[in-house]
Amino acid sequence: MLYFWIILIVSLASLVKGITGFGFALIALPPLLIWYSPQEIIPVLILCNLFASLVIVLQKKDRDLVSKQFQCLISYGALFTLVGVLTLKYLSEDILITIMSIFFILLSVFSLLGIRYSIRLSDWSYKIAGMFLGFLTGSISISGPPLALFLHSAKVDNQEFREIFSWFSIVTAFIALVGYGVVGLLTLATFKMALLFLPILYLGSFIGKRLNQCISPLLFKNISVFITLLSSLFLLLK
Repeated sequence: MLYFWIILIVSLASLVKGITGFGFALIALPPLLIWYSPQEIIPVLILCNLFASLVIVLQKKDRDLVSKQFQCLISYGALFTLVGVLTLKYLSEDILITIMSIFFILLSVFSLLGIRYSIRLSDWSYKIAGMFLGFLTGSISISGPPLALFLHSAKVDNQEFREIFSWFSIVTAFIALVGYGVVGLLTLATFKMALLFLPILYLGSFIGKRLNQCISPLLFKNISVFITLLSSLFLLLK
């Protein structure tokens, strides 16, 4: 029965990841913490998220989905993930998470209620966003909610949203795994558990791609903002 629930959780998280390009760990982590410690399950989910993101970016595309501006964002995100990791011990994690969660909850609610807010995006906007997102990822392991809101502000379509998120996840997950390896959190058991989930991850990503193309832009935006709202509430209340 335990494995049934674990497979169900991972399947749902994989499907959401396949549709939107993000949300895998945000959906899978809270219920899996019932049976596993954070030190056990987080490296597994990072590996799974890396694999699912690779499946997404390797799927056939009919056009280029990551513009130079977003390539710049991802590059700055990678660099400042390292900065966030290096400064982690000097920060108050709980205070940062509380402030960021409240901020993203408000933005999500405004978006769902149809209250418009606009951000004038220049080339520097993408660089600053990359710095901010990378720093948050390295310091408090949060990138999904703010990146989702930034992509909606940039008015990307469903496929672009999914692809950009996947590339950002690949880069930051790789850096995180290097860090986990250095501190000894990557074990043989970690890789064995991740391997068990790979077929589910592949199937979820495959089905999610088809569903992504069938969902209207408005529904897609509301789904991703709703996931952002739930994840921010979880971070605030955890």
